[in-house]
Amino acid sequence: MNTRKQKHQTVFEVKKSKAAVSQIHHDSKLHISGFKRQGDNMADPIQKRRPAFGDITNSIIENKGLVKKGEGKQKIPVKAVIVNKSKQTKTKKHKKENLDDEVIQLSQGSVVSSSQESNSTSDLSETEIEEHSLTFTVEDTDPEINTPEGVDNIDRENLKDIAQVALYAPFIFDYYKERELKFMVPMYMDNQPTLTTNMRSILVDWLVEVQENFELNHETLYLAVKLVDTYLSKQIVTKELLQLVGATSLFLACKFDERCPPLIEDFLYICDDAYNRREFILLEISIFKTIKYDIGMPLSYRFLRRYSKCARASMETLTLARFILEMSLMEYEFIKYRESKMACACLHLAQKMKKSGEWTSTLEFYTGYTHEDILPLMKELNQMIASPPKHLNTILSKYSHHVFYEVAKIKALSSSELS
Repeated sequence: MNTRKQKHQTVFEVKKSKAAVSQIHHDSKLHISGFKRQGDNMADPIQKRRPAFGDITNSIIENKGLVKKGEGKQKIPVKAVIVNKSKQTKTKKHKKENLDDEVIQLSQGSVVSSSQESNSTSDLSETEIEEHSLTFTVEDTDPEINTPEGVDNIDRENLKDIAQVALYAPFIFDYYKERELKFMVPMYMDNQPTLTTNMRSILVDWLVEVQENFELNHETLYLAVKLVDTYLSKQIVTKELLQLVGATSLFLACKFDERCPPLIEDFLYICDDAYNRREFILLEISIFKTIKYDIGMPLSYRFLRRYSKCARASMETLTLARFILEMSLMEYEFIKYRESKMACACLHLAQKMKKSGEWTSTLEFYTGYTHEDILPLMKELNQMIASPPKHLNTILSKYSHHVFYEVAKIKALSSSELS
């Protein structure tokens, strides 16, 4: 155990003195690369596997003795029956030709196994089937999204792609913009007696490093930082527990956004076992109660992806905007801005730095912001890029890699170029 701790030191080290005064130290040269999740070796081979929804459906009845004798007729299984409005024919070829005029009939009832289905349907008359049927008409016209004249309809080309949900995308992001007002974080640092803005920057830098080594989604990182700020704005936290707040927030974000989230043991390990499992779980409960179980927070990263599509930005421009937005996570002063506005300012600043576009009427329509609305924020972000923190270089190193087009090496704009 001592050997493992020597090899993998955490970014935060808590040194308790006689006066019980603690300090947070950060060594940017230390990495946790090569770390393997503890969960990979903790699978229990004895644990019984069960099929999805096996406990809440009757799709498979293992014990036939559970069915009481004397019950009435079995319910009709849920089954899609496609019939033609004009004529009902038995030939498959004729059905395909008249697909636009079809009606889908769904019969009501419980789901049963295939053996039960064959027995139950054979005893039912056509009249009984018609009594239990529900009819849904299939529209033969394609949906349309209307935009004002001169505005590029960016969702029209993806209407037939069900993964893009292009028909609902405008409404989804309108809903996000309404909800982001609910999750605005006030300037809270004055109410934290033992915390400083520099400690928060160190924590975010460490979270970025963990996100990279655990190969987590970027949405997970942004949600974790949002959870940290929300919790710190409502609860007093000592600096000894600041790293635990960050790790627990990232764990909660993983549960929400990751398909295979790391285990609690993984997070305790990267904290150098400074905390135990009970402390971790109790803080998780506290964070969840503090946010009132509402974890679906609008994130600037989601807005950025949407708005970059509206601008039809190149991958290099988008990556540069992501770098600027990720750098802003470390700066406490930016928490007062709306998530959508941060995304717009980062995107437009990236456009200016790459000389790849202007703030068009299409972007004004989809974002709701004009160039004048985001210009002051762009100047603040440009100043941040011009003088990044020297002792926190995780994000700079990350975006200096060729995988990210080395966008961190692009110089900031001058005041004349930005105006």
